[in-house]
Parts: sequence; C-alpha cells; structure tokens
Amino acid sequence: SPPGGNTLSEAWSVEARHEGCYTGGKVVWSEAACVLGCLYEEELHLVSPIGREPTRRIKQEADPVLTFAIDPSGQNACASHRSGLLRHFRLGDVPTMARAWKAHDQVVADVCFDASGGFVATGSVDRTAKVFDFAGYFCTHSFRGHPTIVSIVRFHPARLQLLTVSDTELRLWDLKSSQCVAVMKDHLTSIASVCFGKVKGNVHQLVSGGRDQVVNVWHLEEKCALARSIPVFEKVEGVAAVPTAGLLHACAEAALQKHAFAKWLRSETKPPPFVILTVGDKAQLRVWSPSDGKCVATFDSPHASKGVFRSVLCTSKEGREIVTIGDDMNLILWSLPEFAVANYIMGHNEEIVHVQFLPRFQWRKGANTSMADIQEECLSVTADRFVCIANDEHPRVVNCSGFGASLLRGHTDIVISCDVSVDGRWIATGGKDQSIRVWEASSCRCVCALSGHTGSVSALSFPKKRPKGPKGAAASETQPLLLVSGSEDKTLKIWELPSPKQLTGASEEASVLKAKVAVIAHTKEVNDVVVAPNNKVAASAGQDKLVRIWSFPDGQLLGECKGHRRAVWCVAFSPIDQVIASASGDGTARLWNLRDYSTIRAFQGHTGAVLRTCFLGNGMQFMTSGADGLIKLWQIRTADCAATFDEHTGKAWCIDILGDRMVSGAADSKLCIWRDTTSEQAKQRHDEQAELKIKDTKIGLLVQEGRIEEALTLALELDRPGQMRQILTAFMTTSMSRRLDKDEEGGESSEKDAIVDLCRWSGSLESKHLEKFVGILEEWNSNRRMAPMAQMFLSILLQTVPTEKLMAVEGMNATCDGLLSYLVRHQVRADSLLQKTFVFDLVLQSSGMGFAVMDEFDGAPGFASPSPQLPLAESDAKHDSNGAAKAREATMLRAESALKRTMDVLLGDGDAEADPGDRGSNDSDSQSDGAVGADAGACAVDDGSDEDSDDDDRPPERARRGRHAPNASPTGGARKRPRNASSG
Repeated sequence: SPPGGNTLSEAWSVEARHEGCYTGGKVVWSEAACVLGCLYEEELHLVSPIGREPTRRIKQEADPVLTFAIDPSGQNACASHRSGLLRHFRLGDVPTMARAWKAHDQVVADVCFDASGGFVATGSVDRTAKVFDFAGYFCTHSFRGHPTIVSIVRFHPARLQLLTVSDTELRLWDLKSSQCVAVMKDHLTSIASVCFGKVKGNVHQLVSGGRDQVVNVWHLEEKCALARSIPVFEKVEGVAAVPTAGLLHACAEAALQKHAFAKWLRSETKPPPFVILTVGDKAQLRVWSPSDGKCVATFDSPHASKGVFRSVLCTSKEGREIVTIGDDMNLILWSLPEFAVANYIMGHNEEIVHVQFLPRFQWRKGANTSMADIQEECLSVTADRFVCIANDEHPRVVNCSGFGASLLRGHTDIVISCDVSVDGRWIATGGKDQSIRVWEASSCRCVCALSGHTGSVSALSFPKKRPKGPKGAAASETQPLLLVSGSEDKTLKIWELPSPKQLTGASEEASVLKAKVAVIAHTKEVNDVVVAPNNKVAASAGQDKLVRIWSFPDGQLLGECKGHRRAVWCVAFSPIDQVIASASGDGTARLWNLRDYSTIRAFQGHTGAVLRTCFLGNGMQFMTSGADGLIKLWQIRTADCAATFDEHTGKAWCIDILGDRMVSGAADSKLCIWRDTTSEQAKQRHDEQAELKIKDTKIGLLVQEGRIEEALTLALELDRPGQMRQILTAFMTTSMSRRLDKDEEGGESSEKDAIVDLCRWSGSLESKHLEKFVGILEEWNSNRRMAPMAQMFLSILLQTVPTEKLMAVEGMNATCDGLLSYLVRHQVRADSLLQKTFVFDLVLQSSGMGFAVMDEFDGAPGFASPSPQLPLAESDAKHDSNGAAKAREATMLRAESALKRTMDVLLGDGDAEADPGDRGSNDSDSQSDGAVGADAGACAVDDGSDEDSDDDDRPPERARRGRHAPNASPTGGARKRPRNASSG
C-alpha cells in the first residue's frame, strides 16, 4: 500500500550517536588545526571543541596506539604503537598512513615535535631518547644516561634542545653537540608534568610538577639552576604556564572588577610574564605566581568523580583559554581571566543509567471542525535537549545536535534517578547522597533541595497531566509543584514544592525537609515510580516482584499486580487505555489491567532482564530495552515483536520516547538518538515496487522489440536469473519456429530473426554486472537442469572476457573451485548416461530386428510365415527355393553381427571409457538424479551410406532420429562401437 496507510510503527533508525572521545592517556592541542587529540580505546581521535565530537579517527588494526604527537602545522601526526613501531599519519579529511618504522627496542612512552615540525623525539622504556628526521624517517640523535624509563620528552620552544624526564630526574640535551647540557634533580618522587613559560624573547623557564607536592621553576640558561620551589600541598598531576600579557587587558572590564584573579593581576606593579596553573587530587584549579610562589586564586573543580583532575593545557597563545581533564574522563574548556566553564566535552560517560527528553510546548490556534466559531488551542511538543545521567554525581543536559552538555553540579554522590516535568521546565534528580534536587532546565540552576529519605533515592516522578491551553499553563504557575519519590528505604513519598512562580523568582535555593505523604510502599527497595497521565493514580515497582497502584496525591493503596518472578525495574502508563506495562528481571514485560489488576499479556523475547519500557504515542505499541543490549518494539494486540534494534553492545539501561524520536543509553557509554522512519521506509518500498513494475514492463517491451541483449542486462540488474532463462528459452524457441516455417516456405531469414550475439553481450557487461552474472552461473552449475546453460555461458565468458577483468571479480578463485567440482560430476553423469544408452540398442537389435527379418521374409516371393496348422517342414518344403534361402541366410547373418557388436560394447573390459567400479557408482548416481546429458557424446547411427563418419562428433539427437526413422534399413539401427572399446 502507499505510504501513510499504516499508523503502526515498524522501523526506527539512528540519526545521531555519541560514543565518546577520551578514555585516558595523552591529550594534545593543535592550534593550527583547532582540534584536540585524544586517545579513545587505543585509537587516536581528533575532536573539535566547537562540534564536541570526533571529526577524524586514526587506528591501526591489531596494533593499538599508545601515545602520539601532532606537528605545529596540524597536518601530520606521529603515533607510537604497542608493536614498538612509529607511524606517520597525514591528517587530511581521511587520515592515511605514510610510513612506519622501528624506533626503539621496547615500547615508546612519549613522542613530541619540535617548533619547526622537522624533528620528532621519542622516549622509551629502554631508557633512551631518540631524535628522528621526520622527512627522511632516520635517527639523528640517540641519548642515553637515564637510570629508568624516559616518560616525557619535550623540545625547547626556541632552541635545538631536548628535555627528557625520567622518574625524579630532568635532563637537557643539545642537538648541535649531542651532549647533555644539564641534569636537574630536586624532586623527591616522580615528575608528572612539565611545561615551558616564556619570559622574554627566546628566554624561557621550565616548570615541573611532581607527586611530591612541589612545583619547581628552572632557569634554562647556562647550568639550568633552580629558580624557585613552590610547595602546593597536593599531588600535582598537571601544570600549565599561562602568559599574562593577554589577560591584563581583559581584566579591565567592569564585570571582573571584584574577581580575585583580576584584582591581583591589576594590583601587581610588575606582573610576572606568566602564571602557573596546577591541578591535582584536591579537586581544585589553583593559580600561582612564579615570582613569589604565592597562590593567587583557587577554583573548585567542575568535574565529577570527586572533582579529581588529571591534566591541564593552555590552548591559546594569549592565555585566554585552557582545558582541564578529570578523572571522569571528560574535558572542560575554561575562559580566562574569569575562569568560567565555557564548554563541556563528554569524553567517556561510563554506564549511562538514565536519559529523558526535555519537552518544549508550543501553542497555536486552530479552527475546530465541529464549532467554527470557537478556537481551540493546539499543542505542539518538540525536544532539542535531553537529560543524561552517567555513573557519577553530575547529571548532564545534552543538546541533541552536537551533544554539547551542561552540568548540574550540586550532588555529593552518584546520581541514580531523574525525572522531567511535563512541560520540560524542571528537572528532579536523586542520588546516593539521599537528597533530591530540583533544577531549572533553562539555566541549569538548582532551585530547591529536598531531604528526608534514609536511603538512596532510586525513583522520581512529576505529575504527567498536560495543561489544556496557555490559560491552563498560566494557572498552574501559582499552584504548588508536586513530586513523587521512591527510595531504597522502601518508602514512597509525595512532596509539595513551592509554585513554579516562586521557584523562578527566588534568588536562593529553597529547601523542603518534610514530605506531604510518606508510606511504606514495598517490602524491599523501590525501583520505579510514575504518575498516570490523568494525575489520579501512581504506580510503583519494587525488588519484591510487585507493582502497586496508589491514589494521587493522597497516596492510598488501591491494588497490586502479582505475576513477575523477579524484581520489577520499570512501570509505564498507557496514554490511551487503563493499562500499565512493567519490565522485570525475569526477562518478560507484562501488561496489566487497572480495573482488576490482572495480567493481560506477557511479552517474551529478551535473553536477559528487561530494564526499561516506554509506550509509543499511539498507545498500540511499546518499546523495551534489556540487559542483552537489545531494544525491542512490541505490538500490543498480537504480542509480536515488530522490530529489534541492536545498536548497543552493553546493557541498555534506559530509553525515552517523545513523538517520533527516541533517545537511548547503555553501559557501552553510547548515546543514540533515534527517529521513526516507518513512513520513509514505506514510501521507499512503494517507490521500489513501482520501479520494479516499470522495469518488468520494460523487459517485456524489449523482448517484443527483439532487443534481447538489453532485456538480459536489465533482468541481470534486477537479479532475476529465472527471467533471464525464460527470455533465452522463449527467444530461441520463437527463432527456431520462425526459421523452420521459412525453410518450409522457401524464404530467407532476415536480420531481425538472427540469433542473439551472446559473446558480444557477455563482453559488454560492466564489472558489477559481471560479478553478479558469475554468481548466477555458479548457482546454475550446481543444478543439473541448468548446468548445460551455465556451461555454455562459462565457455563464452572464458573466450570473450579478458582474464584481468575476470580475476578482478571478488571471490573468483573460490568460484572456480566450485565450478570445477560440479563440472566433474556432470561429466561423470554424462559418461554413465552414454553407456546406458547401449541397453536400448540391445533391446532394439534383439527384438525389433527380429521382427523386421520376419516381416522381410513374409513379403519375399516364395516365402510365407509358418502356418500354425501345418508342420514347419511342410511349410518350408512348400515355399523353399534357392533365392529365398540365400536372402534369409544373409539377413540373419547381419542381425547376428549387429547383436555381437552391441554385446562387445556392453561386455567390454579395460579399454572402456570408465572402469567398472566408477561406472557402477555413476549408474546409481544417474538413476537417483534422473539427469539427461545434452552433450553425452553419443555415437551416430549408420544410415547405410558408404561414408564412415566420426561417431564421437555426431550429435545424439541426429543419431536417435536415424535409429527410429520409419524407412531405415534393419541393419542401419545398430550403434557403432566407440573407438576405445575393447574388441571383445
């Protein structure tokens, strides 16, 4: 049927996905290419800070990337692999490998480029550092002397000098003299990070931070003396030197007058040329002055996982932007000098446990069809953002386009539950810190905090009834906001919050310490709660395998649904019926009747626990996600699974549907945004069927017009081998009939009746058509009925198509092996059939020839058949004559000779075509298959002429016509013996 005729959903496709870009290791900023280089699952990803998604990926099969460097031009990358090889990649639109070479005897720990991009340095586990000419891929310097692994290598920004770090030791090497210029030892434990700070001109200072809670500043002139040692009282994981020249002008803005860092920078009569940023295990970003070693500003970490930092990078020459990497595997971009979070890049989300769209209401007026004078308000619901909860304490508000995220910072422990209000303005989150927080979705600001549970808050739900119009929405602004929560303390609570108007206008965070209603909901933990679309009832699901129904908002128990064999993880109300769906750990989803709380139907199909369920807008279908990583679409009326989607590789913890869009998250850290493509696929199928009908009609017209080659090509393109066979058979039959008719009439054949030039057609096939045709011939060759035609076409292909073109066909070697194996079987079957045809000769010679002799004697003068009334002797005596006796004797001799020749062939020994063992097996094979070999090589029939023709070249059809001809001579029906038959 044409698209649009079916209202049920059938197909969903992923329109956007986010898989992460960082799982640990080195992060490099390329200012020329404006990308961040990150390591993600041992692959190199290039991430744009604007798009927040990997733009290019670099990987080598079975050889993971360990570390890398990007040259100053941003056009080349040098990567170190687990195999010990260094590889040069060109960073075009599609990265390509240019060269690979062996650098060290053991694994390379770090790689870096010099300021010109002409040299690349490596530090290895083998305690050496090497410098390579990047254009020629040869080693120019090899430095030895470190006692342990060379973990960090950096080129001097302005000189041909190389800095190497090994545990607590730093060494500076001069490339011109190939000598060690200085050895710097002052740290007590391993050095985690180094950077260069520009003082003036080509003069730079070295900053090193170690896990001994000390940051050292070194002069790089002469003997590289220690300039200052700064105690920071935390294990330093990263240091960065930010120039202050570009920050002084920005600090003059009015908005930064009271900012601590701006105030300090303006108060300095002679500001230092750069400031030092440090990050570590205290979850703070701190700014230090290298002149006096004082901390001038401190900023709390916006990262999750307790806020622990891993590294910090300066991404701007003017010092206006930095990037921090945290233990949560996420990257945060800061703007300076205000030190505000400018952007958030989701590097790795670990397990995604909850996703939910943030709906946006749009009201428009439409004419009512029943009452034209009344205007009713039509509601349009869309969503361009969604809430995502990973396995940390900071929920994220994520954009559907680009996956840019904003953090909801406030919880002190992992967040495990979330819900969004029906109008998308409010977000409620609950976690293991036993608190509930309500956020304003537009500003990501916490407006209210609720406390009262004694266990982790595991479930939340806002009322789900939509306002009837703008007036209804305005009226709800002054009414208290309600919220239902469930916890691991087995209780269900209904909270009364301030009105939306009060929450929006409040400058401080509101606090609610007591719930309006509190009940013991289950005997074990509460896993889920949800309010019905009419705001009259609520449902809860628990670890006690029960689904319970409560009145809302007074919280009275109305009934319970029993039937699941394991914990119930999720419940959902139907948008059109008094029905709820539940998802359980027993691997089933169930529908329940809210009138008597009985099971309507159970849906089985997941191989693990069903973790989430959600109704589609039509109320006739629902989705489920399970621990097997599958998302399934179910038909409610038939309990059939309409579709299965396997986009995720881990547990599919969560899904949410709004209109024709769906968002899903799983344990594989992947976020997927889906769209219902049922109408598009229905239209595509309709168009394909229409196109097929057009092509079918075209094939018929081409055949009628005699354009057989074009018809064969079109049938081949449509992958219709049966139609190709029919076209050839019908055309040959028609052509032969026309030729026979013209032969009888004495006419000449015209060009239109000429046979199709199969050689020309086969030679003109394109590569894709040739590959498809070879596959069809391989299939035909395995069928005994189609084998003769397949062998004919194979012979044509081998004669007309160039060898190079045939070898370019994918899998041609395997195809040839298959063809040869079946050709041997066909040849054996043909040989066996040839031998069996001699049985017919024996029967005809022994029986038919005898009748012919008697008929001949009956018609001869003076000879009659013996009469049954007279003795044979009397009959012979009556008709005996000399001429008749001689004729009879000659005829009997010829019959005996023909019979002897036939028996010689049937009873022949070692000179026959096949040995007796093979012949016996082939006979049984031929009898079971019933094959008829067209090219059996049968011998021709002797037509009594003097010319002795070659029996092997005579077609079997001609031989059969000669044997059964009505006027044939009795002696002409005997088949001649093959040349290699024994003499008997």
